[in-house]
Amino acid sequence: MKQLAKNVIIRRLNKRVRKLLTLHNITIIEVTGTVGKTSTKSAIGQVLAKSRKVHYTEDSYNTDIGIPLSMFNIKAPGQLWNLNSWHKIFTQIDMQLDDYPYDTVVLELAEDEPAMMAQVQKILPPDISVITEVTPAHMERMHDLKTLLHNAWKIAARGKYIFYNADSDGLRKKAYKSNTLGYGLNNGKVRFTEIRRQKNGLLNAKLILGKNTKIIQTKMAGKQNLHALLAAAAVADYLQIPFSNISKSLEQIAPVNGRMNLLLALHGATLIDDSYNSSPDAVIAALDALAEFKSKKIAVLGNMNELGEHSPAEHERVGKYAASIVDLLIVVGPHAEKYLAPAAEQAGMKQDNIKRFRTPYEAGYYIKSILQKNDVILVKGSQNGVYSEEVSRILLDPSLNPTEKLVRQSKDWRRKKKKAFALH
Repeated sequence: MKQLAKNVIIRRLNKRVRKLLTLHNITIIEVTGTVGKTSTKSAIGQVLAKSRKVHYTEDSYNTDIGIPLSMFNIKAPGQLWNLNSWHKIFTQIDMQLDDYPYDTVVLELAEDEPAMMAQVQKILPPDISVITEVTPAHMERMHDLKTLLHNAWKIAARGKYIFYNADSDGLRKKAYKSNTLGYGLNNGKVRFTEIRRQKNGLLNAKLILGKNTKIIQTKMAGKQNLHALLAAAAVADYLQIPFSNISKSLEQIAPVNGRMNLLLALHGATLIDDSYNSSPDAVIAALDALAEFKSKKIAVLGNMNELGEHSPAEHERVGKYAASIVDLLIVVGPHAEKYLAPAAEQAGMKQDNIKRFRTPYEAGYYIKSILQKNDVILVKGSQNGVYSEEVSRILLDPSLNPTEKLVRQSKDWRRKKKKAFALH
């Protein structure tokens, strides 16, 4: 019955999207990849917004219901099968059809749902595709990286023009057609070079865009975040936005909440909040950023979910890498405890410098009890079963509002998290 209701809802949504595209000339930009989708979507939206009427959402609505709804800036109802709620939603959509205020829409597509995304792209064919990176993630369903790479590129390849992360060996091998352009820190035509970390912990870099170059004072703490800025610059240049406008916009873009966000912590410490989600290569990149800080380094690393049979080896890989960088390692979650922590110890980290906790709350309060001025804390973990943003919330300086700075801080999320850890 629910599947029948879902099919009816999708048909009605798609009918309205088709009508919208016949009434208006809208440039559709679609972003896919295993990491960095939301940050890239946001960066593209912010750069283009200076010259175009752009619509994008900060949230990730990358399903066959969520994507059409995001075209109209509407969220799915809390009770998904409530007919009254859907009646109101369709009324709101119909009111926008004739007077749609945007000429450009930036959407996020799930790389691990190729069949679903193919149906979405029949309704919303992309003018421009951006593929951020393909690294081990969602391996429970994909089984191997080759399949994941194939599916992600297939989604991106439906675009009339494709921008890709040229620092990815797999993507470079796929990008042999004339309608592709790469961006990166080491490869690609659109590049950042001369990357320097400033005293405030943020990065400066020289942007190379065609014949134009400029030192950009970014608001990014992680080099991996710079790829989002490069994607935005590449897309904006393709759409003929002046270089001066592009460079000014790049300097104003801050990280999306939960993605390598540099925040003030208690007692004058520094918090690197990367708590939105986690995958092996993303953790490695976050640890590389942490390594560049000269103070005491604390890493809170939670479970990396959806890795399937690759989970033990990937947690061990991260544990060994962390041992070479951090002074204190905090792990949360069963696989982090079973594989990541022992691997760090085997790699030479002292047992006393490795702490294991069942919940992010216990981890956060432990760090709070030992935190000192100038300490730097990296917080990273997958969503379900970890919710490492609760560590960040406990450590956040009181002058900052958690609901504004951190992910998943609504009342509904708070209840869900307490239920997940059997807390009252």
